[in-house]
Amino acid sequence: MPEISIQKQCATLTDLVDTESFGEPVGELPKQTDSGFFEDNNLFAGTWECELGTLKLDLDITEFCHLLKGHWILRSESGQVTEIKAGDSWVFPRGWKGTAEVVETVRKVYLVVS
Repeated sequence: MPEISIQKQCATLTDLVDTESFGEPVGELPKQTDSGFFEDNNLFAGTWECELGTLKLDLDITEFCHLLKGHWILRSESGQVTEIKAGDSWVFPRGWKGTAEVVETVRKVYLVVS
């Protein structure tokens, strides 16, 4: 029988480790860290943090996110601008393309469906 997976106190985790970039950097590669706590077939969950910088995204996954801290500006290829601030939740739909500018270091919890 499967059991519940939990990652406590995500906002203050200290065990995040360096990870591959979530997207292609525009300019200098911002430092990105991650602490995954669940993986099952095509589902992945964890906490991710990114320092200041801009990433170009071309997503082949769907991802639910909740921002614990920071400020992001997302600009889709079609020109829509979405500001995300601590406390906000959103979904990156599969096929989303655009840029993600980290204005203030971000930390999010996520669930990825690949």
